[in-house]
Amino acid sequence: MPPEDRAARAAKKLDRVSIWRVIPWSSPAFTMNALIVMTGYFTIYATDTLGLNPAMVGGLLVLAKIIDAVGALFAGYIVDRAPETRFGKARPFELSIVASWAATAFLFSTPGTLGDVAKYIWIFTSYVLLTAVFMPLFNANNPLYTVRVFPRRELYSDLSAKSGLVSVVAGIFITVGMPMAINLAGKDPARWSLVAICIAIPATLVGLIRFWMFKEPRGATSSGLEPVKLKDIFTMLRGNPYIWMLSAISLLVGMYGSIGASTYYFRYVVGNLGLAGLTALGFAVLIPLMFFFPAITRKFSVSRIIAVASFIGAFGYLIMLWAGASIPLIMASSVLWALAALPVSFLSPILVIDNATYNEWKGNRRLESVGGAVYSFAGTVGQAVSAGILGLVLMMTGYSGTHSTQTPSAIGGIVALNSWIPAILAVCAGLVALRYHRMEQNMKTISSEVLARRAATAGTNGATVDLSGTEAVRVVREEAEERRITDLLDDDEDDK
Repeated sequence: MPPEDRAARAAKKLDRVSIWRVIPWSSPAFTMNALIVMTGYFTIYATDTLGLNPAMVGGLLVLAKIIDAVGALFAGYIVDRAPETRFGKARPFELSIVASWAATAFLFSTPGTLGDVAKYIWIFTSYVLLTAVFMPLFNANNPLYTVRVFPRRELYSDLSAKSGLVSVVAGIFITVGMPMAINLAGKDPARWSLVAICIAIPATLVGLIRFWMFKEPRGATSSGLEPVKLKDIFTMLRGNPYIWMLSAISLLVGMYGSIGASTYYFRYVVGNLGLAGLTALGFAVLIPLMFFFPAITRKFSVSRIIAVASFIGAFGYLIMLWAGASIPLIMASSVLWALAALPVSFLSPILVIDNATYNEWKGNRRLESVGGAVYSFAGTVGQAVSAGILGLVLMMTGYSGTHSTQTPSAIGGIVALNSWIPAILAVCAGLVALRYHRMEQNMKTISSEVLARRAATAGTNGATVDLSGTEAVRVVREEAEERRITDLLDDDEDDK
């Protein structure tokens, strides 16, 4: 193999993350996915097991999500202002996984003997602690932790793509097993509590693997900078239009991905909630595609991948208009809307970090954690809207959780919540993603200028150039290699 080919191959390896590092790095994603699946049963737990009014539950969810949204913003501010510790700056916030699962177990352990008012207080308090305090800290921490452990964009792009493959495989077991466990609990509050605790303990242990295995370099970024101020956040929000587009995508995905009506569909349309897990077997179809996911992310922009996947997901939702109790059609639908969720779930951190580079290019603070918090804020607002839509539709169509069967109008509302309503929202998300593509077209130029400024600063201070969070690292490395070869050739000419 010619020397130049070996050099190119070695350079490419520098931009790859070993699967043996991807698996433990993805461990919090496994457990947080399980937590999201578990909390997806919250509404049907409140209406059917606790016998609470669906409109009241929906209203409480809307209020909780508003609080969650504010919590997401404060979480980013807290993480970005956090001091360096012996565990690092971002890594300590991984421990929020422990509190998240404790709150989840508490939520699903509401005593059935309580009065309705006490039940509302119990579920509202525990739900807010989970979604407004503990989960936002983890979500805001993730981009900063990633960019500090994997400093180059090529690395975290490859990491995100491979994490998607690993998480899809793990997600199959989560999505198959959890509905079966929930179905065994039926409408018995004590059984629900037992199921929640049995899931929370191993999920917590798995979620802490990344904390113990990946040490964060001390002072990896932001060294020598003053603590983040609120003024920095407002400056970023005023000067970065792309964070608003990214937030719009998050808002729409939060709406169509969090309506949470599939449990109602399986209980009252299919007739068996336990069969909900069988649809996850269809996700196995995605596994061969996920092997190509890293290559796809290197060939196409993230925003275009999200756009195409959103349109495919919309078609998947529309299949539910005619699916009825047909498991094959439901599985086909679930595969398509699961495909729509994958790019957003695993590639959005790349866009958050790109926005941080854009902020730096504009002369402002990078604010990775604040950017992640703004993204989470928008998604939480979307979830609040979806909770309101769910409660409103169920109320307007005459749904009653205490009945074993539902009226035709209630069934029609459940079908709408699983079909054309999320389909419209998915199409809107795709259109916004296409608009966002302009940002990614300019990222190499933006990152090259950022690196040039860092190089100038490093030269003045006698320090090495910080490559973290930039798109154009490979380009800069190739240009440096070309300059080195040119210098060697010039030296040879001088010797002659």
